Amino acid sequence: MSLHRRHLEEMTRRQGLPVRDVVVDLDAATTQCPACLTTFCPTGVERCPDCGLRLR
Repeated sequence: MSLHRRHLEEMTRRQGLPVRDVVVDLDAATTQCPACLTTFCPTGVERCPDCGLRLR
């Protein structure tokens, strides 16, 4: 599993994207988008209000 993770992180870096380890808790009062790191209230939300990432 660690080999697979390192491979994915290397592919991400090659694309010029940051490697983030963010968990989206859709039952919390607020959560953070794993793509743009916007903090928002997930109640009734299907997409990140800032970048549009589909969460559900």
